[in-house]
Amino acid sequence: MKSPRFSLPGLAGRLIRTAARIGRRYSDDRRGVTAIEFGAVGIPFLMIVLGIVEMGLAFFVNRLIDNAVLESARLVRTGQAQQASFDADAFKDDICSHLPAFLCNKGKYIVDVTTYNNFAGLSDKDPLFDEDGDLKDSFNFNIGCSSSIVLVRVVYRWPMFTALLKFDSGDTGNAERLLYSTAVFRNEPFPWSCS
Repeated sequence: MKSPRFSLPGLAGRLIRTAARIGRRYSDDRRGVTAIEFGAVGIPFLMIVLGIVEMGLAFFVNRLIDNAVLESARLVRTGQAQQASFDADAFKDDICSHLPAFLCNKGKYIVDVTTYNNFAGLSDKDPLFDEDGDLKDSFNFNIGCSSSIVLVRVVYRWPMFTALLKFDSGDTGNAERLLYSTAVFRNEPFPWSCS
């Protein structure tokens, strides 16, 4: 003897039976599973790849800036900058002359050049940041004279796309990573005096 089938009267019973029939039909259908899995895994994967590419690009740009700063610091070390009466803007212009055009936004550069009497005097007593961790508003530019010890620090504000996505890959809170380049050297004993 067959057991009686449970049935609900009226419209509610028909809706439940229809939903069960549709559910059975789609539970066996495997089409579209790949698209759904890609949607779940693909977006985080692409964001990680984007972050890796962006960080690699930031490191590459940092190496370009390092090279440009070393080339420009050579003018200070040999006395050519002193003879040409370089100021901070002229130093930035020289840095830009060693870089691709897309990196030559002088408003994104911070240049701090400080002179010391001896290497023992070098310390972080003149940091680039204030007590709140923000960049200072004013910086030194003193390229020194013959045999001076010079500390050149350049900071470039590199825009970060992933910082806009709130992944906290920027340093400043406005979607920028600070790229640093530092050179420390003793000026050559050039024969002319500087003013």
